Formats: sequence, C-alpha cells, structure tokens
Amino acid sequence: MTDEKAKAAKPAAKQKKPVRTEEELGRMRKAHERYEERHEPVTADVGRDAGGRVTLGVPHDDHRGWLFRLGDAVGSRSDKFSLNQVQYLLSMIPSDDPSPDFKANSMLAAVDAVRPENEIEGMLAVQMAATHHLAMSALARTATSKTVQSLDANTNLATKMLRTYTTQLEALAKLRRGGAQKVTVEHVHVHEGGQAIVGNVTTQGAPAPGGGRGQGKNGHQPYGPTDPRALAVAIDGEVLRTDPARDPVPIARDEREDTMPDPRRRAGQRGSER
Repeated sequence: MTDEKAKAAKPAAKQKKPVRTEEELGRMRKAHERYEERHEPVTADVGRDAGGRVTLGVPHDDHRGWLFRLGDAVGSRSDKFSLNQVQYLLSMIPSDDPSPDFKANSMLAAVDAVRPENEIEGMLAVQMAATHHLAMSALARTATSKTVQSLDANTNLATKMLRTYTTQLEALAKLRRGGAQKVTVEHVHVHEGGQAIVGNVTTQGAPAPGGGRGQGKNGHQPYGPTDPRALAVAIDGEVLRTDPARDPVPIARDEREDTMPDPRRRAGQRGSER
C-alpha cells in the first residue's frame, strides 16, 4: 500500500470543540434549575422477548410502588386500567423498531405530563400520545417519499392526525372546565340613567315585496320596536325635577301642543292628522 493510500484510509482527525464560555455556563445553570422543578415522569422497562414481541417490566424492585406511580400517571386507582393503557401505547410500536424502550417511555412521559385526574382524562391523554406518534411517523415518511402517491398519502394521514390531536386537546380543555363556555365582554359603557340589553331585540314591520323585512305600508317611516326591554327607560328623579332658577319657555299663541304621530301609522293617514 502506497503512502497516499495509507493516508486516505486513516479516519479524519476529530476537530477540537471550542471551550464553553461563562455566558453559556450561566444559561446551563438556569436550565438546570428549571429542569429540577419539572415533574419526573414514570418510566417502564420495555424490551423484546425471544419471539420479538414487546415486553413490559418494572424498572426497579418495588413493583407495588411502581404501580402507584403508573396509576397516578393515567389518573386511576385500578392497576388493570393502568396496565391496559400502557399496553395500548406499546401496540403503537412497530415489530421491527430497534428501540421500543425509547418510544414507549417517550409516549408514557407525554401521558404523565397531562396529569389526568380520572380515567376519562387518562384515556384522552393516551389517545393524544398515540395520535402524536402516528402524526410524526407520517410526517417522517412524507419527508422521504419518492413518489407523488406516497407523498399525498402520508401528507393526508399526517394532516388528519394533527387535526385529531387538536380536537382531543380541545375536548380535554372542555372536560376540565365542566363543559361551560366563558364569554368575556370588554369595553361596554353604560352611563348613569341608561340600561344595557344583553340578547336579541326583535322588531316587527310589514314584509317587503321580495319576502324580506323592508319598507311596507308605512313607507319610509321607521319601525317602532316592540320588545318591552327596548322600550324600558330608567327614570331618574334628578332629570325630571323642576329647576326654580329658570323661567319656563313661553308657547306662541299660534302654536299647539300636538302629540307626536305613531311612526307605524298607515300612509293614508298622513294628511288627515295635520
């Protein structure tokens, strides 16, 4: 072997990494503080038997204590329910996956992060973890698709799974708030002596020729509201009091105190009321 071939056969020397700075050390310390404050998720000992099937085991010698933690992660006191939910997660791992322990504990940590309060929330948490796993698997296949058909199929599957995940998240939020809708109204000002109406105020009038509500027999006159809430006026004694410091305005001799006409009067009555 020549010297040139020998040099080419040697692996390239690794470049020495730069020294960590003091600023990076400070960021690492803050990250470690936040890390210590986070909840420690439960883990499981996941492997494969001689036949290639995924197996579930306890990661330490305290089997009963581990079941307590597993039940707390899925929101249940039932050991059967807790183990069954983990089996659902294990069924999501393909038979040829080389790292079942990594995938299983990743999904289990996602379930534990939801902190379910009961079995219903626990089932939703398991569904969300499984849906996310399928969505990311579809996205990974989309990135390596070689044909248009494969690209479309994986993209559609990923889109459906991501939408399903959002729906599951909304269902969990609705369940935790008791199904109530919270509506916040801001910047509504009601001055003294006024009233605010919350709801629909209906009015009545003659139907328009086209079938809708419009100008009918009353021509261009506005419709009078019929909802009693719209006609309600808060009476303020301060407004109706007589001011003794001012003289009343005299009425001219040729003027009369006529009543205001009803805006809903018929068109044929306009001339007769003058």
